[in-house]
Amino acid sequence: MYLKIIKKSLTNMRDSYLIYILACSFAIGLFSILLSLTNNKIMKHDVSMWRTSLMPIVFTLSVVFAISAFVYMAYVGGFFIKQQQHEFLTFQKLGMSKFTIIVIGFLQTFIIQVIAWVLGIIEALIFQKFFGMLLLYLMHVRSNFTMYLRLVSLTTLLQIAGYAILVFSIMNAFRTYRIVRTKKSKARKVNFWMRIPAGTLGILLFTTAIAVTISMFANFENFGYQSYGDRIIMQIIYIFFAFFFGTYLIYFGFLPVLLTVLQKIKRISYSGLNMFSFKYLKNRMKHNTSVLWFVTELSTLALMLLTVCYFGYQLIYDNYHAEYPFALTANSDTADDVRNIINDSKTQVKKEYHSNIKITLVSTLDTSGHILVQRPASFMSYSEYMKLPDKIRQNNPYINPHQFMRIGFGNNETFGFSEEKVEWHVKNAKKIVTRKNGSSFPYGGGMYAGSLMIVPDAYYHKLSTKATDTFYGWYFKHGDKLSKKQVKKLDRLRNAYMISVNAKSNLNDSEFTIKKYSSMDQSPNNYIQSGFVRQESAKRHLNQIVGFFIFMIAIFSIALLIALGSVLTLRILLRDDHEWRQLKTLKKIGVSNQEIRGIVRSENALTFIIPLVFALMQSYALILLADNGWNSLKYEFMWIFAGYVILYGIIGIITYLISWRSVKRRIN
Repeated sequence: MYLKIIKKSLTNMRDSYLIYILACSFAIGLFSILLSLTNNKIMKHDVSMWRTSLMPIVFTLSVVFAISAFVYMAYVGGFFIKQQQHEFLTFQKLGMSKFTIIVIGFLQTFIIQVIAWVLGIIEALIFQKFFGMLLLYLMHVRSNFTMYLRLVSLTTLLQIAGYAILVFSIMNAFRTYRIVRTKKSKARKVNFWMRIPAGTLGILLFTTAIAVTISMFANFENFGYQSYGDRIIMQIIYIFFAFFFGTYLIYFGFLPVLLTVLQKIKRISYSGLNMFSFKYLKNRMKHNTSVLWFVTELSTLALMLLTVCYFGYQLIYDNYHAEYPFALTANSDTADDVRNIINDSKTQVKKEYHSNIKITLVSTLDTSGHILVQRPASFMSYSEYMKLPDKIRQNNPYINPHQFMRIGFGNNETFGFSEEKVEWHVKNAKKIVTRKNGSSFPYGGGMYAGSLMIVPDAYYHKLSTKATDTFYGWYFKHGDKLSKKQVKKLDRLRNAYMISVNAKSNLNDSEFTIKKYSSMDQSPNNYIQSGFVRQESAKRHLNQIVGFFIFMIAIFSIALLIALGSVLTLRILLRDDHEWRQLKTLKKIGVSNQEIRGIVRSENALTFIIPLVFALMQSYALILLADNGWNSLKYEFMWIFAGYVILYGIIGIITYLISWRSVKRRIN
């Protein structure tokens, strides 16, 4: 008898159970693949960073993924028990004992979970090689990935499966018990008039969060971070709080009230089937408040993470090209040796550049903004700077032949496209005051003993200094072909010389000396001048990090999308009997199938559109907080959001088709 009842329930809700099983098996499969990657021999052997850096990250993310999947499976698994509420109560009225009904709820969940875990593990075994090869391809590691799942990992996975199946089954058994228990707490019906102040408060919280965000940008621009730092933390906390709870109150109060008002307006409600549509949508909105809010906030989080992660990738990419603008760079001390090694190898030189610089002492403010610190700095003329390739200069602001531009890091002298004033006191030269700040070092930041200043030609020629140097840069076709022996030989030339500063109270009285590099002399007044910088090893590490980053973000994004989309889909498909009777009543009074189909289509569309609209507003405002700018992430965010809209649209269309098929079968 148990099997007949369970079979009938599974048949009646086969579409919903199929979606739930596929979503769960996908999550289980990805978790199994992540777990298997942590101990894969190929990854440990062929990826240099795997054991030290990447493997702990994969393990941590697999734990986070497992917790997220557990929450999803436990939360969505309760939908089916709630859907069978009337069925269980009917069994009880027909004389079936509470224990029998609870056992049915337990066994249904047990069977569904076993199917999901078996499919998930099979998916992991089938697709492990594909995902492994994809990861190696993205990391630019040319190796054949071998499928490998340790017995310990498989045993651990089966133990997790056993515990999870048991826990989910017990949870649904308890939910079944709450349905059939004798003493039941009466469901509190929310008074309509309580929704009006709740919705008003939600709108107020949401709009004030946007207003505070705009106000923060205005203060950042006018006063900067430091003078505004006392209030920023409280305002950010308020913005998160207002968006988080304001969205829920809008779903709880404002949208149902709005639909009720539209329902009362005769010109609107008596147009076609709007009267029925508004009432149907309002009931669905009230029943799905927590689900819509849940999907909205997680969609916001997903959009923020994707955009911030893209920004992080772009930042790494830009910093890489700022640090390594050439495949190989050298100074005048090592240029001949480096050139000879290049000629002895099979490396094909694409282009070679060189630039003259002068080195002298300057004084700048320290990090507190008060004490003047004396340090060496490099100067390059405008003409030399403009001879460099455009792609080296494109990350710096434009300057004309009469302007100065400082390129450097920290010390209250901001870099990038900022317009904050920078003051340099230069030894035996005119003081420099500029608002042009660059972030991309020609020849790479590792080649400079201090900061770099691009100066007009006239200033450069008048600058009196006893230290000059010439930097060389090479572009190669298909990377350098240096052997390990040649690289070791280059390593002996890594540190060319040291600049030792003897600071006095007056900058013009201070002196600096050039001396041979010594690893024993680590005085803070000594600044090391690099002899050469090679790009190839850094490029390999960057490719591995970026490829790993893209792989993990893609997996988590797809999994989150499927989870959120399936939540909305299941919530739409698992309608309660009252709403089915509404559609049947419309059919009985003469409403055509096409008109009922329009109601179902509108509900499906709004169910998917509303969370995306609120997620867009929240995520964009919060991303602007992190970025402190209106335009730098605008286009990237729009592309990411467009991708989410397209993917959610596909899920929405599939949901609508399944939903209408189910509705049509019930009402005919």
